[in-house]
Amino acid sequence: MLEITKQNLEKAIERAKQNKMLVKCVEFRRYEVTNRTNGNRYEVHFTKIAGRKFADCSCPATVICKHIGASIGHHVVKASQMSRQTV
Repeated sequence: MLEITKQNLEKAIERAKQNKMLVKCVEFRRYEVTNRTNGNRYEVHFTKIAGRKFADCSCPATVICKHIGASIGHHVVKASQMSRQTV
């Protein structure tokens, strides 16, 4: 699991924008990301521990990858919706 920081996330989002990514929510915190260009599909999982944000992707990358970058926006919206439901 990799810690998400502003710096590494910005780079991942930029890499994701260069590809045609399809993001599907499997369940809260878990997303399936498909690269429409080459058909590769990976699973991304987000978690929060002691206020710090982490992500994991099933791709071979060892850094915050473009799949995490592609799915983070979907996760933020979903988390916001979930927090409003519990208030």
